[in-house]
This record gives sequence, structure tokens and C-alpha cells, in this order.
Amino acid sequence: MFNDGLLSIYQKVVTDENSGVMDVTPLEPVGIAFFGEISFRADEYYVAKQTETAVEKRVQIHQDKSICNKHVVVIGSTPYDVGRTFSTVKKGVAVTEITLERVTRKYDIAGT
Repeated sequence: MFNDGLLSIYQKVVTDENSGVMDVTPLEPVGIAFFGEISFRADEYYVAKQTETAVEKRVQIHQDKSICNKHVVVIGSTPYDVGRTFSTVKKGVAVTEITLERVTRKYDIAGT
């Protein structure tokens, strides 16, 4: 269920100094999680096309209801913006499904 690897979760840092338009948004680490990729259903593909959302992939992790669109997920060295999240129970395991979108800005990942 969570055998596709590890992902890192980061919080977008917004302060008075960087609340305006910036070239690079700083990030702070929140945690890591094992994940499993989820295949797209046809209806999700068409919703993404209609809303012009650049959905790259969908993953599931052990349930974490704190993850939202203020987070960035990094898989390998590739960052993704968090789109939608959905928490549910699958086969008796509490999971959070995360829709990952193409990054639209540059991020400065703390500690790298």
C-alpha cells in the first residue's frame, strides 16, 4: 500500500517579508512518509482538464489530516504543490490521498 518510496513534506513559509510576490518561496521541513502511487480515474482526469489543473500524480500515505494546499511534497528531488487531500479508510488502514500538482514557482528548501 505504501511501497513506492519516501516523500518529504514541507510547509510554505509566509512572513511579512515574503508575503508579496517573490521569485523564491522558502520552505520548512514538516516530516517524511512512505507513500503509494494511486492511478487516475477517468472522471478525475476530466475534472483536472476542465479546471486547467496541472495534476502530475496522486499518492496515498498513512493518514495525516494536517496536510493541505499550504504544503509542498518532494519525491526524490522533484517538488510538487499539494492540490486536494482526502482522508479515508482503505482495507482497514487510515490513509490520506494527496493530489500533486505541477510546481508553479521556485521553492527554497531549508537545509539544502
